[in-house]
Amino acid sequence: MKKNSILNDDADSQKNTDLELFYFGTQQCRPRESWGPGIKTQYKLHFVHSGKGHLKAGEKEYTITEGQLFACYPNEIVYYWADADEPWRYSWVAFDGLNSEFYFERAGFSKSDLVIDCPNRVIIETAFNEILAVKKSDANKDLNYLGYLYLILASIVDRTSGSTSSNNTKDYIRDAVAFIKKNYSQAISVTDISADLSLDRKYFSKIFKKALQMSPHEYLINYRLARACELMETTDLTIAEIASTVGYDNQFSFSRVFKKYKKISPSEYKKELSKNDGAV
Repeated sequence: MKKNSILNDDADSQKNTDLELFYFGTQQCRPRESWGPGIKTQYKLHFVHSGKGHLKAGEKEYTITEGQLFACYPNEIVYYWADADEPWRYSWVAFDGLNSEFYFERAGFSKSDLVIDCPNRVIIETAFNEILAVKKSDANKDLNYLGYLYLILASIVDRTSGSTSSNNTKDYIRDAVAFIKKNYSQAISVTDISADLSLDRKYFSKIFKKALQMSPHEYLINYRLARACELMETTDLTIAEIASTVGYDNQFSFSRVFKKYKKISPSEYKKELSKNDGAV
């Protein structure tokens, strides 16, 4: 994909408006392709669709990966470049207005912290796709431009500001655990759990691990194994039947995971249970 940058001809830096979109675009970069060092004249927000790259601002250097956002403040020297092995594809919006810095701060950015995890990838990617699809000949293009800009910022502010509060984070974790308990017997993944919560997978994994000190994947495995042990203790189901009941496609996969986490095979676990049952 070549660089596709679109200028909003109606933008006016002299307007005293809340927000004004100046330009936007998307690009698949070549290895090490760069911009700067230079100064942006507006606030600029980038979303990384794939690959990775690097950003240098002042004395600080960042490595930015798929699913993250990075910001450029006006009148600040920045330099960013695509990774040599996995060059990024990113989209951007450049804007200004009376409350631009306020919205950046609400989203979690600061001049000393220019990178955040994308809280809702589906909404943001859709908004970028839609804004790029607006025809310059449309009579209402200025309203569409501004609408999608607000949607992008609102989705970030809603998830980053809201989910940093303990109550909202607890709601996400509670709902994730409930989803696991309801669906553990199916072939679910962390992607399925995060999608059910309408959260980006990477962002969801981060807040889950912070709250429970284990990844969602580890929690799902531990829950399945706990349920498997319970079934071995209370039923006469075979190991193959138990494996299927707790969400594994085959007995081999189940046994391998069981032994890794329990340090004993399922059959050995059942034998130990039988010994204990027969003990006087």
